[in-house]
Amino acid sequence: MQDNKGEIMTYKILVYFSIIAIGYATRRSKFLDENAGAILTKIIIYITLPVIIIKAVTSIRIRPELFSLTIFGMISAFAILIVGWFIFIRSKLSDATKGSLILTLCGLNLAIFAYPFAQLIWGNTGLTYMAMFDIGNALIIYTLGYSIALRYSSDDDFSVKVVLKKLITFPPLLAFLTALILNFSEMKIPYIISQLFGTVGGANTFLSLITIGIYLNFKHVLREIRYVTFGIGAKYLAGFAIGTSLYFVSKVIAPNDPIMANIAFLSAVMPTPLLSLIYSVEKNLDPEVAGGMITITVMLSSLMLFFVSTQ
Repeated sequence: MQDNKGEIMTYKILVYFSIIAIGYATRRSKFLDENAGAILTKIIIYITLPVIIIKAVTSIRIRPELFSLTIFGMISAFAILIVGWFIFIRSKLSDATKGSLILTLCGLNLAIFAYPFAQLIWGNTGLTYMAMFDIGNALIIYTLGYSIALRYSSDDDFSVKVVLKKLITFPPLLAFLTALILNFSEMKIPYIISQLFGTVGGANTFLSLITIGIYLNFKHVLREIRYVTFGIGAKYLAGFAIGTSLYFVSKVIAPNDPIMANIAFLSAVMPTPLLSLIYSVEKNLDPEVAGGMITITVMLSSLMLFFVSTQ
């Protein structure tokens, strides 16, 4: 059974990187360019990502005893963000690159990347636990992450009023709040809408990975390799430290629930969130650096997941 899990894991990882490679090839061949990437980004922000959020949050049973995982998610995302902020805030980089690098350390890629693996390794229990962790993670990404994108954008005046206006009209955040209301009120989504969500949401992972490939520019990443290396090192050092701490806290909170402890640790070392790229494109920051960070961290976190799946 463990060998089978490892095999499935390998196939999933290879499929992910194959789609990124397709996106990269379409840009190199000039079949698609950054303008196409910008259009795909809008489709993701305004259509597929909100649908995925509503579908994911409404499909789990939010249990009060699991809210500790939600708090863990907030702590992890915020702590890694603070580490990134202190590393890059005084750098001599342009605001666009600095903003994107800070964004790559704001939150974790769980819904798009890690959910399938959590379900494969620990079943529906693992998926539910990771989704509860992701609620806290998402709150940081959709609020502080978007605020940072606005702060470093040359397109918007940065003020509390502007930030609040942008936040309350930001589709993924609105979808997230709507999904929480639907979940708590136990309202059922009509079957036909659920089927529509399934079809539309199914395109999200493909579009997201294609977009990463389109914006992947190895030359640009190599020019900023010093800062990219600092960012990756800081992300995983902080992630391991936080994840290890949360692992032992989980052992105290739920001593008979090893899955909670494993999810708390593993979630903290997942890749850079896709929204760091989406925000970078939308706010004219540095999507190429964000795309490079996402690709490298997906590779590193894939190795961790593969190791876990074979134990």
